[in-house]
Amino acid sequence: MDMTSSGMPTLMMVSHGNSGNGGDPAAALAGAVRDQWAGPVRHGYMRSTPSVPDQLAKLKRDHEADELIVFPLFFSEGYLVFEELPRNLRDAGLDRAVILPPAINLPGFTAMVTRHVQAALSRRGWDGSETSVFLVPHGLKTLTEPLPETVRFAKELGSACAGSEICIGNIEGDPSLRDWRIIGSRKHALIVPMLAGGGMHACTDLPEMIAAQPGETIEILAPIGEWAELPDLILAEAARFVRHRPDRSKGLHRPVAKSRVENGAGLI
Repeated sequence: MDMTSSGMPTLMMVSHGNSGNGGDPAAALAGAVRDQWAGPVRHGYMRSTPSVPDQLAKLKRDHEADELIVFPLFFSEGYLVFEELPRNLRDAGLDRAVILPPAINLPGFTAMVTRHVQAALSRRGWDGSETSVFLVPHGLKTLTEPLPETVRFAKELGSACAGSEICIGNIEGDPSLRDWRIIGSRKHALIVPMLAGGGMHACTDLPEMIAAQPGETIEILAPIGEWAELPDLILAEAARFVRHRPDRSKGLHRPVAKSRVENGAGLI
């Protein structure tokens, strides 16, 4: 199997988009892992520039696509990760690329979030039994209930953070973060933005939806996509594929949509 000139595959970070308002999450993540990855590190966006198709074409021109590992910086198991991204790779003739699990399905993800929640509780002196922990994914305008993968993760986090109330409030769709006072029942609110970076959703939409009032005890964590431990989880998973390279002669290696399989719904 051909290798890049450095002897390691190219690692590409892919996110939904950059806001042009301080949010450039795929580029920031690429920068965070570049010094720790022996091969080329690149990035692209599904809905903004540099676009994934343009970046894939550039990788081919630069002879950096012979072996390619793609990490989707997403916190859902949706269409972009499981349909459009694989199609982009097939259309570029990169049928042997590996797509890592989206962030929410990375090994160690739940443990990482648990540590951040527990650290925040300790820092604020809050008891878990008096705290509602809100998971805040992007969501979809059409949602009338949480996505299955968010529900699954909430259950995992609840088991790890015994005593805390784990709630879900989407930026878009229902349940909406705007209703956090109705959704949660505890004295304190800890907000965990399941977002790629510090763009408009994190910096503007989320605080507006919280609309904190005097006397309310609320802490909003940084978006998970900016957490310092996330690059280590990605690098560990990418390294696993380097050590145990699957037989990709049969085509594109795609991640498994765990929540869809568990619920018998297949891929979306």
